[in-house]
Amino acid sequence: MAELRLQEESERVLAEWWESTRPREGDRQLVCEVLRTVLGGTWSGRWYWTQDLADDQPCFPVVTIQPRERLMVLVRFWPADDPPELELISIFEADPCQNHRIARG
Repeated sequence: MAELRLQEESERVLAEWWESTRPREGDRQLVCEVLRTVLGGTWSGRWYWTQDLADDQPCFPVVTIQPRERLMVLVRFWPADDPPELELISIFEADPCQNHRIARG
């Protein structure tokens, strides 16, 4: 897979999360590592992840990457763009009461 470019709007999503009070100690490093491996194409065997097949964009589904328990990074790949792009949708701490089914890629 070719290296991806982060969409401009994704930079705003990352900056808002980065500057918020939400990240726990070590989360910023984890998210940086997730994005580095995703942009470089080496992520799928490294992180726990799920793919949302019920999404409104079936050709480009949302992928949820879980670098640690309850930390979720939602992305979408846009491979048809030139160069291919990565959309960072959100970063959040999941509710511990939710039951997340996670697949190992």
